[in-house]
Amino acid sequence: MSTTNKLRTVIVFAIASALTITLASCSLSGYGKDSNPKTSQWLYSQLKNGEYVDQYDDGQADIGITMETMIQLSGVGYDKSKFTKAIAWLKKNQKLIKTPGLKAEYIFTARALDFFDDKTVQKKLKELKSVIAADGTVPDTNNFSYCWVIYGLLAADEKELANKVSLVLANQFEESGGYKYVYGDFSASEASDVTGFVAMTLKLTSVLGNETDQSMKTFVAGRAKVWLNKNKIDGDHWTSFNEIDPSGTAYAAMAYRTWENDTNPYSEWLKKQVNPKDGGIISPWSDGLSDVFSTSQAILALNNLNFTDILKQKVK
Repeated sequence: MSTTNKLRTVIVFAIASALTITLASCSLSGYGKDSNPKTSQWLYSQLKNGEYVDQYDDGQADIGITMETMIQLSGVGYDKSKFTKAIAWLKKNQKLIKTPGLKAEYIFTARALDFFDDKTVQKKLKELKSVIAADGTVPDTNNFSYCWVIYGLLAADEKELANKVSLVLANQFEESGGYKYVYGDFSASEASDVTGFVAMTLKLTSVLGNETDQSMKTFVAGRAKVWLNKNKIDGDHWTSFNEIDPSGTAYAAMAYRTWENDTNPYSEWLKKQVNPKDGGIISPWSDGLSDVFSTSQAILALNNLNFTDILKQKVK
């Protein structure tokens, strides 16, 4: 089915289903507060020399995890003064910020930590906008990174372009209503992290564009939420490859937060995955040790917050 026909079909179903979900206000009552300081402190300590995260301790900086660490910690009170070295490191290592998703994440990081006006940020914004096609397509970008592109554009107050990109993302759902990293990838399954991120992103952008745009995004976000509901385990978490999935649970929880649903069951489940020795989160693949990747993605969800809370705090 062509993108145009798919769009029309979904809109018909959206109208027929009379889904009237509106954008949640996402109260900021918990923003800047940290109910799990030991976990946040452990994650913060993973910044090598205060500059970057080296996930595998092999001397290789992971710039994506570094920026997510900074973003997530910014929501629980870690301000610009805490990341002086990390921000300087990012500015010096612009060559590592190559893809549209990373460029957008850098823009969002800059907004979250109050260095948005820096010339390096404005350069990345210009580069990001230059690669986005007229219809909103972002080349060489998976669905997870599409979400970062949209959040990055919204952090730069580029609402019209964010709407175009979000409409492309809204057309990349699977028949189940869930999302894969790459649309139509027959070798992969839908996943709770990317489905949650998409649901959160489309719900946020459901107020942008014309009535048709809004109906489309509202409907697809709603279907993604239904997928999350169906694939939830014991009412409080999700799995991946038949193993518990802290990252997927965190992103799904952040999606529910966008609807202002009660996210305490998910934050309480995440707390049960915390390593009592150092405060990091243990994943099925970390051999009983704290996992920097899972922890970097769970700080906001542990505190019943999400990326939209940060955006609403920083972009007035």
